[in-house]
Amino acid sequence: MSWFEWKVAWRFLSASKSQSLLILLGISVGVSVQIFLGFLINGLQADLVNQTVGTSPHITISAQERVPRPLFADIDGASQIADFSGREAGLRDWESTVDWLRGQPEFTAISPTLIESGFVRRGEKNLPTAVRGVDIDDADNIYDISGRMTAGEPTTAGSGILLGAGLADELNVLPGDSLQLTGAGGSQDRFLVEGIFDLGSSAINDSWIIMSLQRAQAFMQAPDQVSSIELQIGDVFAANAVADRLAGELPEVRADSWKRDNAQLLSALQSQSSSSLIIQFLVIVAVTLGISSVLAVSVVQKSKQIGILKAMGTRSRSAAAIFVIQGAVLGAFGSVFGVTFGTLLSRTFTQLVRDGAGDPLFPIEFDVPFVVLSAAVAILAGTLAGLIPAQQSKKLSPIEVIRGG
Repeated sequence: MSWFEWKVAWRFLSASKSQSLLILLGISVGVSVQIFLGFLINGLQADLVNQTVGTSPHITISAQERVPRPLFADIDGASQIADFSGREAGLRDWESTVDWLRGQPEFTAISPTLIESGFVRRGEKNLPTAVRGVDIDDADNIYDISGRMTAGEPTTAGSGILLGAGLADELNVLPGDSLQLTGAGGSQDRFLVEGIFDLGSSAINDSWIIMSLQRAQAFMQAPDQVSSIELQIGDVFAANAVADRLAGELPEVRADSWKRDNAQLLSALQSQSSSSLIIQFLVIVAVTLGISSVLAVSVVQKSKQIGILKAMGTRSRSAAAIFVIQGAVLGAFGSVFGVTFGTLLSRTFTQLVRDGAGDPLFPIEFDVPFVVLSAAVAILAGTLAGLIPAQQSKKLSPIEVIRGG
């Protein structure tokens, strides 16, 4: 495209200022709506995923279930069948597995864990509990225990334990009190409450007791064993692929992914994304049709000027390019204004709509690639919108246009 075409296109736009401003306003509003919806939905999805798996394992490695199989025995000359089923006591060679996992770059947190059900007694109350033996620093990388303490300190040295807030309320205990624990295997011991945590889940707060891994192994009579290894990865949506790879590379290990346990959540996120894309597509279509219709009217209004240009030797291709350029220019300016207004609208929305604690009720996530894509789509839509009036300008006969006045 030549400088002459750009110059004429700009003169056409400046000569019809009201039309140009209306088109710019339409593009700006369309792009701002697209930006606002994109930020809002992306933020809601990120917040929902973070609440679901942000402070929980993305992948859990555990021992494979033992498959029942017949065992033939010859007793008193008669052949009998015996079978068994159940789960292995735990991961026995877990230290080497943890060392191997720490050498893999995709894992951001690794926490070996020993889990056993039991009962906690205080006075006349005897409540069921889930005892978890962990290295507090490793577990903190996943659950953020130290940042969610409501009382006491996040330490499990010696016989120190941490209680969930619901369980602590039910037992009416505070840091410094002692409790008696009874394991599933019948072992009993007394422990000192060092702190109380709130992990934001009533099921966890009402049942979890956390102690050091070494103390749990001694209490559960499971030396050198862990029940599972809990993992977090950088890309939470790659959990299935990473879990399948781990199951293939580590023998006699089962790898469970959060995605397989939250199929309904993923379905809801996909539906939400699909609805957002449909809305954004319809907005772009509306913007494109608006630009095209106004430029088509402009062809009629500027038909005499186009006829004169053609009579002076301007080719039909150059005349058509003038309207394509107008569409591209309007799309470019409209996208800039739309992105700016959409971003300001999003930030204003987060400042005004807040919950009782003062946090944004609907989180907004600023996504630079999405902004660039939205602007590019708006420019492309403007350019494509100029094609229809461009074809109309090609069909204009200079003699008929000038003769018709």
